[in-house]
Amino acid sequence: MRKCRKTKAFTALLLIVLGIGILSACCAPGVRKAPNAAQVEDTSAVQEDTSAVQEDKTLKKEDISNENVMIDTVYGDWHVRVDTVDSKTKVKNSDEFVKKLVVTISKGGKVLFDKKVFTREDIWKGADEEFQVYALVSDITNSSVYLPVFICYPETDDGFRFLLALSKDGSSKVYPVPMALDESDMVTDFYVKYIHELQQKPVDKASLLKLARDYGSPAFVEQLTKGGTQIVFPAKVLARKNMKVVPEAELAKGGCLVRFSTSYDNTQPFDSIRVALKEYQVEKFSYDYMIDKVIH
Repeated sequence: MRKCRKTKAFTALLLIVLGIGILSACCAPGVRKAPNAAQVEDTSAVQEDTSAVQEDKTLKKEDISNENVMIDTVYGDWHVRVDTVDSKTKVKNSDEFVKKLVVTISKGGKVLFDKKVFTREDIWKGADEEFQVYALVSDITNSSVYLPVFICYPETDDGFRFLLALSKDGSSKVYPVPMALDESDMVTDFYVKYIHELQQKPVDKASLLKLARDYGSPAFVEQLTKGGTQIVFPAKVLARKNMKVVPEAELAKGGCLVRFSTSYDNTQPFDSIRVALKEYQVEKFSYDYMIDKVIH
C-alpha cells in the first residue's frame, strides 16, 4: 500500500464536510507500503466484521460526555453519524489521546450500527503507536456507507488511508487504499467500492450504476448499461470467487492501468485492464478527470 500524505485540496473538502481543518490526505508518489501478513487476519483482501454490535465494541456511558461529532448526515433513507471519543491511551510522542470512531447508522428507521466503536487497531492491526485516526463520508449507495479512514501522525501530513465499508446487512469491512497523488487515485477508489458492491447479497445494480455516474462520464455509464455491470473487469477477476481482489491503478498512456492482486502488497498482480480517462473543467482554471471507458 502506498504511503499517504495530506493535501490542501483534501483540507478544503474537510472544511466543507466536517467543519474542521486538521486533516487532508495525499500520497508520496511512487512510495508503496502494505501491512505484512502478521498484521492482516484475512489474506483474501479485506478485514471483515460481520456483527453490527459486538461485546466491548459499543460506546460506554462514561464516554458520552467525551463525544465530538465528526459527521452527521442524511442521504435518502440513511442517517449516518460518526463521533470521536478520546481513549485513555496517549498517542506516542504527542499530547493527544488516541481517538476512537463511534459509528451510528440507520436505514429506513432501522438501526444497523448503534454506537459501534472502531479503534485505530480495528482499522489497521499494525498501526504505529504514534498514529492518530480520523474519518469522513465519501459515498453512500443503496447498499453501503463508505468512510475513508486516515491513520496519520497527529497534525502532520504523513500516514495511511483505508476505506471502511458499512453495509445494510450490518456487516463492516476494511480495505486499504493505495494512493499516488494523481488521477489514478480516483480510479482505484472506484474499483475498491465497486468490488465491495459486487460482494453484497443480493447485488444492487442501481448502486453499481450510481458509482459509475459518480466516477465516470455518460459514455462510461452507457458502456455499463449496454455491456453489463461486470464489463469493468478482465476475465480472471470475474472468475475469482466472491470478487475478493485488491485493485490498484496507475497512470499509463491514454489513461490508467488497473492491476488486480490477491493480497494487500500488490506485488504479484494476476490480471489487469486499461481505463480511458476524460478531463472536465471544475472551475475556470481547474480541471479534474473521470472514467470514460474500460478498454478490453
